Amino acid sequence: MNAQPVRVVGAEPPPLDRAVRLGDELLLRAHPAPRPGDLLEAEFSIPAARIATAPLTPRDLLGRLVVVSTLPNIQKHACAAQIIDIEEHAPVVLPAPHIVHVSADEAHHWGEVDVFHGSVRAPGYSLCCAESASREAFARAFGVAVLGQRRVTHGLFALSGGVFVAVEIPFDQMQPPDVGAFLLRVRRLLDRIGRPRPEPFTTE
Repeated sequence: MNAQPVRVVGAEPPPLDRAVRLGDELLLRAHPAPRPGDLLEAEFSIPAARIATAPLTPRDLLGRLVVVSTLPNIQKHACAAQIIDIEEHAPVVLPAPHIVHVSADEAHHWGEVDVFHGSVRAPGYSLCCAESASREAFARAFGVAVLGQRRVTHGLFALSGGVFVAVEIPFDQMQPPDVGAFLLRVRRLLDRIGRPRPEPFTTE
């Protein structure tokens, strides 16, 4: 049986580093993803949807270690799996991470997390409820906006002191990111960053 051709959304073929697959479609992310070492330089205010009582702002992401999870639709299994995997594994692998989840859909969808996964303690925020300028600023800063749509991609981001340490936006958007592999990569990077530099050798 011949494979079905992939339908490309948009007039121009997307650059390979900004294309993601959703079923039989290729979608184009509107902006490039941040790179490790980039400083988070954006102003946004994303309304709280679960647990948190105040909006998410860049100042909330300046801690020693923050893990940001982006979610296209909180009601889908892949999003629930991403939330649960981070909740279970991040505190074990990483040193006291602050975890936040940001979804594209409406705030009331987070009620399903309360019903089925009430033990999840990480706060959730809803881009759908944010002002357009804040929504666009966040999506641009994290590279998760999808061209021509209001959805965002699945993504995982680790920041330390407001600087991106690791970034993962999976090509297959029908599946959540590999949370375990991402967390281990962050741990190795932190170990490398935190390791003291050897003193220079001298004969004096």
